[in-house]
Amino acid sequence: MQRGKLAPQFRMISARIAAISFAALLLILASARGAQIPNKVITWGANTPEWNRILHLGGMRMGCSSAPAGCVDYAEHLVKSQGAGNAFVAILLNRGTVVSYAREYSQLSMSHPSLYEIGFDDFVSQCEKLKLDPSSLSGLLRDLARELKSANPNLHLGITVYEDELTSSRFPLTQLDDQFRKSVDFIHLYPHYRKEEQSFSTSVQQAIQIFPQAKIVAGNYAYDRRDYLPCARGAAPCSNQEEINLFAQALKERLALLGSSNVAWIEFYPGNFGNENQLDQWKDPRSCHQERVQECANNTKAMREAVRQILQ
Repeated sequence: MQRGKLAPQFRMISARIAAISFAALLLILASARGAQIPNKVITWGANTPEWNRILHLGGMRMGCSSAPAGCVDYAEHLVKSQGAGNAFVAILLNRGTVVSYAREYSQLSMSHPSLYEIGFDDFVSQCEKLKLDPSSLSGLLRDLARELKSANPNLHLGITVYEDELTSSRFPLTQLDDQFRKSVDFIHLYPHYRKEEQSFSTSVQQAIQIFPQAKIVAGNYAYDRRDYLPCARGAAPCSNQEEINLFAQALKERLALLGSSNVAWIEFYPGNFGNENQLDQWKDPRSCHQERVQECANNTKAMREAVRQILQ
């Protein structure tokens, strides 16, 4: 059996599992059909033209660790090629360069209007890696926030926070000073597990209490994560059906809050809608065990078919 390939009988089993799981979604999706979210969807990565129309794509999010000029050129090319109006660029929280980079991004945004947000993915993890005391960390964050607005006050600052980090004692977000927390424009709020310990609406309210000026970008993992994390903290992996159904339920919950409760955008990670067999995640056995690659792709296709049904 070739590496990354499944024997025919396993492909047939995977197809049957996906079919059963999708059939179970019909009841979940029925009440959500007709939802419209024009220009309020962000994806990480490019999609097929058909999918961009289905998604009503309004923004692209991308990571970039290069110098600002190169990142802005890359972001501008990507959003134009996808017909999206706004670029959300995630950069590194590097103590040596982040303040000067923030100043340069602010200047560049004046001549590149598609540059909508400069932000930090895995914000808590990046902060912890700096190994700074709370006062020094807050000082660094205040400086970069100030410089990001120096030339263009309308350039947005965003951070990715996971729902279970909102109440974590390991890194209390409330230890950051008020000035920085009030400067954050967007919280990209993602789950860690398919079954979180509280509702998304509760997490939204907690995030707003900590970052009182921020709007929420509701994050969704639109791919099979059964091998990456358990279904819930300390639990077993989700079944195929749970993985797909819980994704659909979570998306419905987030869509119900869009336009209210400070939820301003819907975000999907990863993008590549329409190219599910070629996701980079399938190259990493931590994301998907190699004997399950076709099953991971099939589950991901079922999730995205759920997105189609919900948005149509």
